[in-house]
Amino acid sequence: MTEYWFARHKPGLPQNASRGLMPINWKGRTAIAAFVLGLVLGGAGMLLFGLRDQAQIGIPLFIVLAIAGGSFFLWASVARTDPNKIVADYRADGVLK
Repeated sequence: MTEYWFARHKPGLPQNASRGLMPINWKGRTAIAAFVLGLVLGGAGMLLFGLRDQAQIGIPLFIVLAIAGGSFFLWASVARTDPNKIVADYRADGVLK
């Protein structure tokens, strides 16, 4: 059985279901943080290498980190999203499980 990291924000038919995803556990929040961290580290690396006149290293570094973070997030959002339940189904007294 697949452990889900995300759930849909609103219910609806598959063609009309909300595309907004909400993390339902720490693994979902970690996937989002990894994506943001990849962009931030790539941008910082590009800035630092650019200031040292080594843009030929900084630009590919940003591209690689952005693609890695984005690919991981896209994989997680497709493979680890519950297709049948919404985020409210995972809430217990207003707190996510």
